Amino acid sequence: MSSSFETLLQAGALTLAAPLLAAALAAGCGRAPAPATAHPKAAPTAAPASAKPEVDICAGSPPVPHPFAGVLRNARCDQDMFITMASVAGQLGVECTHCHVVKATDRTKEDYPVMTPKKEIANWMSTHLMQALRSADGSPVRCKSCHTDEKGKPVAKILGSPRDIRKANEWMSLVMVNKFRAADGSRLKCKSCHGGNFGTKDFDAKVILQTARLPKHATGTKGTPSF
Repeated sequence: MSSSFETLLQAGALTLAAPLLAAALAAGCGRAPAPATAHPKAAPTAAPASAKPEVDICAGSPPVPHPFAGVLRNARCDQDMFITMASVAGQLGVECTHCHVVKATDRTKEDYPVMTPKKEIANWMSTHLMQALRSADGSPVRCKSCHTDEKGKPVAKILGSPRDIRKANEWMSLVMVNKFRAADGSRLKCKSCHGGNFGTKDFDAKVILQTARLPKHATGTKGTPSF
């Protein structure tokens, strides 16, 4: 090999594609080196470990005492009932006694089977109002979809207690009609639930428990979102 060729190689000034370099070496310096062995294929990536099986909250928990309607229609066991009701209470920012009366024989415990006006309203909202509406952004309709104050904290009375008419009109106009749609996807208007637009003779402020006034919907049954 000429000294000038060696000098170029040592200085790193000569760049040749592998085939050309092999040919040059074969011509001037003897036999060309054997072709490089193909790079072995990378070992296949190990399959990800299987996800842990979902824990059944009803494992070891007694079944519900009887089928429920309303908020608890999807509950399968005692633990399921507890978790469901705890979630509702948390979303409303209330204690159990907000809806449940205490036992006459033990004032430290609630008498859950006894029907109360607030239980009736909660069940109606779950099986009718929440089924008559859907979120404009496609998110699930939950208690907290409405029951939050201006700071995003849970609140049972959205429109104040006693009701603030100014606040009610503002909330309905800015939140209700923009955040929700009717079950069929149509835009909400005052008359969608109140019988007429605000300020007209057909307008009625009362909607709670007035199922016929709600947008057309399927009654909430087992399997539909319950809270």
